[in-house]
Amino acid sequence: MAIFRKLDRLIASEIISLTFVITASLSSVLIMIKFPRYANLLFSAPDSGTTFFMLLLFILPSVLKLTLPISLLLASALVSAKMSADREIEAWMASGVSILRLSYMPIVLGIIVMMVSLWFALFLEPYSNRNFNKFQWLQSQNAVEAMVQNSIREKSFVFDALPIPENAKLTMYLQSVSSNRSEFSNIFIGLKPNHEKYFSVIVAKSGTLKKEKVNGLQDYIFSLNNGYVYSCNTNKVSLEQFILQHKESVISSNFENSHSKLKLSAYPPFTDWNVTQFSEMQISLLNSFKSKFKINSNYGNNINQLYPNELYNYINRLQVENSNWSSNPEVVQKIVYVFKQTSIPFCSIFLALIGICLGIQDSRKKQIGVYLGVGIIIFILYSSVSLSQQLATSLIFPPSIAFIFAPLALILTSCILLRWRLRHPPSVSFITFIKDDLLKIRIFSRKG
Repeated sequence: MAIFRKLDRLIASEIISLTFVITASLSSVLIMIKFPRYANLLFSAPDSGTTFFMLLLFILPSVLKLTLPISLLLASALVSAKMSADREIEAWMASGVSILRLSYMPIVLGIIVMMVSLWFALFLEPYSNRNFNKFQWLQSQNAVEAMVQNSIREKSFVFDALPIPENAKLTMYLQSVSSNRSEFSNIFIGLKPNHEKYFSVIVAKSGTLKKEKVNGLQDYIFSLNNGYVYSCNTNKVSLEQFILQHKESVISSNFENSHSKLKLSAYPPFTDWNVTQFSEMQISLLNSFKSKFKINSNYGNNINQLYPNELYNYINRLQVENSNWSSNPEVVQKIVYVFKQTSIPFCSIFLALIGICLGIQDSRKKQIGVYLGVGIIIFILYSSVSLSQQLATSLIFPPSIAFIFAPLALILTSCILLRWRLRHPPSVSFITFIKDDLLKIRIFSRKG
């Protein structure tokens, strides 16, 4: 038993240290690949350093849940390959240690990695998403307060006061502003997205700026009263340009005459007028600012911020509210998201066993078969995950296929590799196995 404990300690120390190194390397690469998506957020944020740190915490859990299992596969394969090259595997097997006994510690490490990866996916990732959402709100609150203090002025046009997304141009005019900047009269707001051929104008007789609590956080509500919303398709000339050239006529037509008609006869030809009258309109300024700092999410209703119990209740509620939920792609997609979170972490157990089988090679031959085998396994893993999600969201199979498909593929692969390794000790490499056994469909025959 003492010799087995020594073997387990040796394998565990080698695999753990190498797993940490590979995880750090792979995670750094994936994080650097993801960061360019958030370049606009980093450069436009008031505090880029804090935003960078929060983005790192936001991205890290979603990366680690994927890189840890793959790192374990690579570490198990490389450690066993090194032991094969040094003839340690042959020495241990000559002492009566079987392939299954060699795989004992990697499988235990696989169970630990599975639990850690599930914790990242089901607990740390929702926690980081919630806190990043709170950080966005506080960041937006600072931006709104700065805008209220520095941009809102009486009888002055303000351009781009609100950082609206999609590079929209916003123009705002307030004819009178109270001393505490909470009450306004004769309000004009124009919005023109750069990539669209339309503009919108809001004209209101009066308005107020109020502070309200939303989920324990302060929001600024811009309330407009007794006004109209005008929208239409435009020509190439921008709304901002037109307003600058015709400030006096626009103000005069809006505030001195009736609100029922907006005189923009000097504006280039337009079509498809839409006019909507309102008695009260409320605009959340923090949501307007937050849109500049938002991170695109693939799932609505903040499903990526729910812990397992909340997620379970949410899925149950969706199924109760949608009697025919199995034919509803939106509901199925949310359920598939839950299975996707647990599918790859659960595969860690089989990845460790597969890594050991791949790494045991003929010491007299090159170790290229190890890298080839690892590449094939990673391809099998991610292609099975992707295929199962497509089958589930296309309503071809039930959502549970997104959970069981990848583990089943790896169970089958590990059974094939383990049986091959039990029949062929280190004298046969992975490339020989492909050439002589797998391609000739003889892997399940009794004779070699």
